[in-house]
Amino acid sequence: MSADSPLLLSLLLSLRSWGSLLRGLEPISTLIEEAARLGWRSVVVAEDGDLGTIVEATRAARTVGLKLLAAAEVDGSCGRSVVAIASDPASRTQLHSLVSGRRLSEATGSDRKDAPFDLVDEVGNAPSLMILVRDLSLARQLVDQLGPPARQRVLIEIDRLRDPIAREHRALDAADQLGLGVIASSRIGMQQPVTQSRLDLLEAVRRSSTIERVARDRRDQRDPEISPLLAPIPTPARWQQLYRDLPAALESAARIEEQSAGTDPAATPTIFPPFPVAPGQTPFGLLYEQCHRGLVKRYGSITRAALERLATELHVIDSMGFVPYFLVVGDIVSEAHRLGIECAGRGSGAASIVSYALGITQVDPLSHGLRFERFLHPDRKDLPDIDIDLCWQGRDRIIDHVYQRYGKDRTAMICTRTTLQPRSAMREAARAHGLSPADVDGISRRLPHRLDGSSGGSSGPPTIPKFLRNDPVVAAIGISATTRRELLEDAQWLLGRPHHRSVHPGGICIADRPIQQIASVERAARGIIITQLDMYSIEETGLIKIDLLGNRCVSEIGTVRDLIEQRSGKRPDIAAIPERCEQTARLLQSGDTLGCFQLESPAMRSLLIQMKASNAQETIQAVALIRPGPSAGGLKDAFCRRARGLEAPDPPHPALTSLLEQQRGLLLYEENLMELVALITGQSLAAGDLLRRALARATRSDSQEQLQRLEDQFIADAIGNDFGAGEARQLWQQLLHFGRYSFNKAHAASYGLLAWRSAWLKTHHPAEFLCALFRHHAGMYPFAAFVAEARRRGVPLRLPCVERSTETFTLESDGSIRMPLTMILGSRQSSIESVFAGRPFDSPEDLMRRTRIGMAELEEWILVGALDHFEIPRTRLLWRTRTRYRHLGATRNQLTTGDLAGIVDEGPALVELSPQKLLEHEIRLLGAGVSAHPMQFHRDIRRRLGCISLSEVPRKAGDRVRISGIRIASRHHPSARGAMGFITLEDEHGTCEVTCFSSIWPSVRRTLLDGSGPLLVEGKVEERLGAVSVIAHRVTRLVPQQQTS
Repeated sequence: MSADSPLLLSLLLSLRSWGSLLRGLEPISTLIEEAARLGWRSVVVAEDGDLGTIVEATRAARTVGLKLLAAAEVDGSCGRSVVAIASDPASRTQLHSLVSGRRLSEATGSDRKDAPFDLVDEVGNAPSLMILVRDLSLARQLVDQLGPPARQRVLIEIDRLRDPIAREHRALDAADQLGLGVIASSRIGMQQPVTQSRLDLLEAVRRSSTIERVARDRRDQRDPEISPLLAPIPTPARWQQLYRDLPAALESAARIEEQSAGTDPAATPTIFPPFPVAPGQTPFGLLYEQCHRGLVKRYGSITRAALERLATELHVIDSMGFVPYFLVVGDIVSEAHRLGIECAGRGSGAASIVSYALGITQVDPLSHGLRFERFLHPDRKDLPDIDIDLCWQGRDRIIDHVYQRYGKDRTAMICTRTTLQPRSAMREAARAHGLSPADVDGISRRLPHRLDGSSGGSSGPPTIPKFLRNDPVVAAIGISATTRRELLEDAQWLLGRPHHRSVHPGGICIADRPIQQIASVERAARGIIITQLDMYSIEETGLIKIDLLGNRCVSEIGTVRDLIEQRSGKRPDIAAIPERCEQTARLLQSGDTLGCFQLESPAMRSLLIQMKASNAQETIQAVALIRPGPSAGGLKDAFCRRARGLEAPDPPHPALTSLLEQQRGLLLYEENLMELVALITGQSLAAGDLLRRALARATRSDSQEQLQRLEDQFIADAIGNDFGAGEARQLWQQLLHFGRYSFNKAHAASYGLLAWRSAWLKTHHPAEFLCALFRHHAGMYPFAAFVAEARRRGVPLRLPCVERSTETFTLESDGSIRMPLTMILGSRQSSIESVFAGRPFDSPEDLMRRTRIGMAELEEWILVGALDHFEIPRTRLLWRTRTRYRHLGATRNQLTTGDLAGIVDEGPALVELSPQKLLEHEIRLLGAGVSAHPMQFHRDIRRRLGCISLSEVPRKAGDRVRISGIRIASRHHPSARGAMGFITLEDEHGTCEVTCFSSIWPSVRRTLLDGSGPLLVEGKVEERLGAVSVIAHRVTRLVPQQQTS
C-alpha cells in the first residue's frame, strides 16, 4: 500500500479539546467540524486521562459524517503515558476501566486502592486496547512484561508536527530493536495556531502559577508534568507530505481505522437499576401492590378514575421496562420518610399517579389535570427522570443509603463542569499576571457574575475589556497600559473555558454492574465518586439519572412542622393544607411573600399583585407565568388583564373553551399544546407530545422547512377531523406563538403547590415560619431583610444569650425567636460548646472562670447583648472584664473564684452605649440591626430632603417622589437600548421596587459598587395592573452633607 493511498490519510491521531480541563484549547465539536471540513474521514479523540467529551464528540462526528474512535491518554509515574484506543464495545469497556483506575488512584482516603496505579499492569489487563507510546523506556517495559502479544498492539508514536528529528531517530531505532511498529500521531488541539503566551496562560491557570514561571519551566524543561504544546489540525495533504518517506507510520493508522467499528453510545440500550424482590414475587407485582396501598392512603376509597389511570400508567411503565426504576425511586423516598427527612418530588414525574401513590410526588394528578403522556409514553425517545427535593440537612444520609443498598461500585454521582465566568476568569488571569491578592480581588469584583446583553451597552456583544475599559479601580492598579490591556484580553480569552469538575447538585446513577464498565469515573472532593460525563451526556450511555436535590424550602417546611408540634403537641399534615384560604389570598395579593418559596422575588411579588392570585391553582399559574418566555411574549400581561377583568377570557377557538377555562382562555402549559393537538387532530396525547417536542426543536433551530412540514401535517390532520382549513391555520398560529412560552404544568404544579403551602404557613404560623427561615436561610434576600420582615410581622427577634441560646434559632414560649451564639461574628465553636457545658452561670465572673472565652471574644459578646441576662449595663461589663483580664495577665488559668472575689472593681460612672451605637455593633457582629431598623437613625435627613416612607409609595401613583432605603436586592436586565437595572429598597416600614433605565444604570451600578449605606432615589411612581414601582431619575448615596435642592 503506497503512501498516496486515500486509506492511509483517513485517520487523524489524535484530537485533544478543552475537555482535558486546562490542557486543551477548543471545544471538541469545533475540532471535529474542522477536521471534517479539511477532508478527514476518521478521528481519534484522546483527552488527557478523560472520557468526558466522548458523547459530545460522537454527536459532532455523527453530524458531519466522521468515524470516531474513542481513546484517552493515560499516564503513570514520572510523566510517562500511553494513548489507549478502543475499537469495539469490549475494548471501550476496558478503556473506561483503565481511565477510571488511573483517576481513582489520584485520591487519598479510606477508599484508595491498596496498590498504586501501575500503568504497565493496567495495560496488560486491557488486552483489547491499542497502545501508542512516546516514552521509549516505557515501550521496552511493556514488551518485557507483556511478552509477544505486546507486538500486536503496542506502537511507537512518530510526531512530525511537534518533535525534533533526534527524538524520531531514537524512536525508530527503538522500534527496530523491540520489534514494534510505528504510527503517525500527534497532540492536535486547535484550528489555528495560538500564541505561546496564551498556552502559557492556560498552563499557569492549571498550576496556580504565573505566565512568567511557566515560560521559564517550559524553556528549561525542568517539569515533566508540564502540559505539552498542541498542534493545529493539519490537512490530509500536509499529513501525507509529512510521512511520505515513512509509509509504515500511516499504514498502522490505517489498520486501526479499518479494524474499528467506531463508537456510538446513543445506540446503547437503557440500563435499569436492579431491585430485589421476595421469592415468588415479580417486580411488577410488587409495584402494583405498593401503588394500590398508596392510593388507599391518598384517597381513602379508590375512585374508578384513579384505578383506570393507574392501570394505564402501569401498562406503559411495564412495557417500557421502567418497573425497577419506579421501585428504586419509591424505595429512596420511603427511606427518607422512615428517617423523618422531608422530601417532595417534582418535574414531569408529578404527572404520574404511580409517583403520587408511591409518595414520590405530592400533587394529585387527577385533581390538577396533569397528563401522564407529558412524562412518559412508548414513543418518547429520551429518558425521563424524577427529581426528588430533600431536606438539605438529610440529603447526604439518603445518598449514603443509595450507595449502601445498591452497591458502591454500581452507584455514582454525576459531574458538572464548571466554566470560567467573568469574575473567575479575571481572577485567574490576574493571578497568572502576578498581581497581588488585593488587586486580584479588587478587579474581579468590578465585574458582574455573568456577561450578557445587559452588561456591555448597546455597541456589540459585551466583553470584559469593554466592561472595564474606563473603570477607575482597574486604572489605579500599578501596571503599564500594555500589561493592563493584555490582562483584560487574557481574561476575555479564558471566559467560558472549562476549569474543573465538581459534583452535580443531586444527579445520581445506579447501574446493574460496576459503573466504570459503562462510563469513566473519578473521585471528587470528600471522596465522592463521580462520572466524567455530565448530565447532558450520561443518558446516552444508557444510564438513568435520578436527581436527589437539597432544597432549603423542603427543610424549612419540615422545621415549621417540628416547631408547631413543639408548641401545640400536634404535628400538622402538610397535605391537609387547604388549597383555598382568604387570609393566604390577602398575603399573595399584597405581595407580602418575602421568604415564601418561589414567591419572594420582586418580579413574582409584582405578578401576584397583578394577577390577584387567591388560591393554590393560581399560585401554580404564577410559577408558570413568571418565566422569561411568557413575559417577553405578552402572555403574562394578557393573563393579568384577564384576571382583572380588563380583557375578555376568550379562547383561540370555541372548541377550546372548556379546555382553557381555568387558564382564562390562554395556552399556558405544555400540556395545553398536547391537548389542543389531540382535540383538533383527533390523535392521542402521546402524538400531541411528539408534535410539541418537534415544534420546540424546529423553533429553537429556526428551521423554516421543518416548521412548514409540521404545519402542513397539522392542517391535514385537522381537516380530516372535520375542522376547516382556515380554522386549522388559525390554531396552528396559536400553537406556534404559545409553544415558545408554555411551561411544564407538572413542574409548575410541584413548585406551585409547595409555594402555596409556604405562603399558608407564613400566614397562619408566622413565628414558626420565620424561625425556620432563619435556621435554613432559604430566601434570596440577606439576613437583615428577614430581620426587618419579622419586625413588620410582629415577631420579636431576641439577641444571643449565654443562658438561653442554643445551637440554632429557637422559638421561645412567648413567640419570640432567639438567636444562636454562632451568629456572633468570630465566635469559636469551642467557646460556644464550653458555654453549653457550663451553664447556668451565677455571674459574669462565673462565666469567665468556667468557659474558654478569650477577652476579645467576650467583649464582642457583651457588645451584642449576649450577657444582658446578668442585668448589668454593657459598658460596666466591659470595664469589669478588661480589669480582670488586665489584672490577671489575661491568663484564664489564673481566674479562680478567690481571685475574682478580690478584684471586683465597678469602675467609674460610665455612660451607656447610645441606641445608634448599639445598632452599629449589631450590624457589624450579627449582620443585621436587631434592636431597630437602620433607617430609623436617618429620619432627620430624610425629612429635610422630603423623602416619603416606602409604605406611602403605592398611594403616590403618577407623582414625582424622593425615597430612601437600604438596598436588599438588585439585578440587571438586557434591553434594546442597553442594560437596565432593578433595585429593591427597604426602610423600617416596607419595601419598594426601583427601576433604573439604561440612561442612568451604568452610573447607578458604579454607586452600588463603590460603597454601602442607604440610597436616595428621585423618580416617578408608576402603577401597572396594581403593581407599583418607582422609575428612577437619579440614584445617589444618602449622606448627612446632602441638602435639598
